[in-house]
Amino acid sequence: MERRVGDEAMSNVRVRLFGAPQLQRGSDLVQTDTRKAVALLAVLLLDGPQGRESLAALLWPELDEQRARAALRRTLSPLRAALGKSVLEAGRDLVGLAPGASVWSDVTAFRDGLSRVAAHHSAGAPLCPACRHELEGAVSLATDDFLAGFSLRDSLPFDDWQQLRAEGLRRALAGALALQVADGIARGDFASALTPARRWLELDPLHEEAHRQLMRLYAWAGDRAAALRQYRACTRVLAEELGVFPLPETTALNEQIQANDLPAPPSPHLPT
Repeated sequence: MERRVGDEAMSNVRVRLFGAPQLQRGSDLVQTDTRKAVALLAVLLLDGPQGRESLAALLWPELDEQRARAALRRTLSPLRAALGKSVLEAGRDLVGLAPGASVWSDVTAFRDGLSRVAAHHSAGAPLCPACRHELEGAVSLATDDFLAGFSLRDSLPFDDWQQLRAEGLRRALAGALALQVADGIARGDFASALTPARRWLELDPLHEEAHRQLMRLYAWAGDRAAALRQYRACTRVLAEELGVFPLPETTALNEQIQANDLPAPPSPHLPT
């Protein structure tokens, strides 16, 4: 698998958007003068170049078009100073990062890493070493929710955009963790699959498939008591949050584990 040029160490500007936003230029942390500048940069990094009109409406919905576009101009100036004049392009109609700009962001690196794995990996097969390393690197970047703790009090459209992107990134992370779990099972390495399985469940404690995978992993790893505790935890959270019982397949899996009748794991896929 070929890795892209543009690693964090090679970039002059580094932007972290998982968790509290952080902007670094060279070795120095940079503070923008407004939250709108941070929001604007996040939009450009995730969605690419945008029209001035759409940016103005997204970030200053309470203003008329003329005043909103003026507010956008006032925000672009300090953001360009923070990033470096060659990083941001602001034309008459479009605003975006300059092509080839030396900017690294954790969200972009996360997305790109998952895309490279998806392009190289064959569904149903264990990950190759390069894909496994790529996936581990991508997952390690998602340390918190997108822009955790950040909001714009006067822009519901931006808050809606932020929530939508955060949900999409959580789904992408859940899929990556599920792939790590499946890869561990395919290799017969149940211990390595437990960590992503627990994190997968932390993303959504109501997701029964994640509970079932943890139950299987504990049982296959020889910890039957932990597998049975996981079923009780699943039962408890579903009752408390939704007022429902586990699905029949979850209950059936618990009964198999209780009876020491869990089907054997798939035979490990040995590298050729």
